[in-house]
Amino acid sequence: MLSQKVRNNASISYFFLGWLFLLAKNNPNFADPFIKQHAKIATKGHAIFFVTYFFYTHFLSSFFSYSIPVIQITIDHGIQIAFFVILTLFIIRGVYAGQKGEYTENAKDGIGLFSMQGCTFQFPGASEAQRILLLLSYIPFVGMIAAKRFPNIVTTTGARASSIFWFFYLVSFTNGGFDSLSMILLFLGILIIVFLAARFFTTDSYTIPRFFERIPGMDSIYEIIRSVPPYLMDIGRMIFGKRDSVSFAYHIKNMQEKDRNLQISLQEYFTDETLPFQAFWIFIPFCNLVFLPKLFTSRATRYVLAIGQGLVITLLFIIIGLLFSFTSPFELFLLFPMFYGIASLESNVFIRIPLVYEIYAILNTLTFGLLKNTKRIQVAQKQDTMVRFTVE
Repeated sequence: MLSQKVRNNASISYFFLGWLFLLAKNNPNFADPFIKQHAKIATKGHAIFFVTYFFYTHFLSSFFSYSIPVIQITIDHGIQIAFFVILTLFIIRGVYAGQKGEYTENAKDGIGLFSMQGCTFQFPGASEAQRILLLLSYIPFVGMIAAKRFPNIVTTTGARASSIFWFFYLVSFTNGGFDSLSMILLFLGILIIVFLAARFFTTDSYTIPRFFERIPGMDSIYEIIRSVPPYLMDIGRMIFGKRDSVSFAYHIKNMQEKDRNLQISLQEYFTDETLPFQAFWIFIPFCNLVFLPKLFTSRATRYVLAIGQGLVITLLFIIIGLLFSFTSPFELFLLFPMFYGIASLESNVFIRIPLVYEIYAILNTLTFGLLKNTKRIQVAQKQDTMVRFTVE
């Protein structure tokens, strides 16, 4: 059992004192292996932060001087803010872990938070088609579909990493077109694809960096974002003495339970699986207009949420076209919800696309039951709320 003094010293090391604790190796106050392990992690984390921040501010910041539309802040400022947000979260996480007595196992195996050692995926018997799917998972947008067709640690990680890379590329391209930064990113992306192609077709294993393994999926991010408002409300109640404790994990679990109950309710209400065309057309702007009559002719179509969100994508396409132009690079950002919906529709017809679903829900409420399906969705949501209150 670790003493409180040991835990406090381990936590203090994250306030830029870890290197001093390591130098004072003969001091009995800092000789505990638990303190040394935290001091090593803290020192490594701070060193990586200062080196990367110095390198970025002196060599890369000038490439990101473009303003982000709407919020009127440069990408450079956003990146610098992100640097310090990550540092703050690292310190908070380290202090919390020190107080909880965590990382004792890491002290034995030498695996730290910033280790590049990751999972090694073996595929000696993979066919040519499977190797192609491994490669496709690292191609933007297509990777989302490949990850659903051939799910494993390589494809899911590739889909997430390629989506993040392509998002930054689109931000750069939207602000400056084919300027030097966009061309550098495009060339870098091509080099990575060529390297991965050679790796997947000439070897039978691939080691994924630990950093890539920790990239959360869209479903996890969506759950976290939706859990923040009720968590903040609980904090407010605690401040005013109406609650004794708060738990973010509770809200995550509660949100997952709520989603499961809603999924069951929707499956019971909507049972018609017929469609006039292939389902993937639902998320293609304008093409999905052919599915609009389905909302009126079938009160039980299982694709009610998908069609509604597909129509929202079409609406966003029109709005962007009217505000800017129909050839505006802003239209390219709609590829994210389009391919996310196409990739997820086969496994979950009641897919909810982040942000798009929220817009659909608002429009759905404003129709006041204009669509016959609206009341059925609202009944399912009320039933889910009743179940959720029972669980709590």
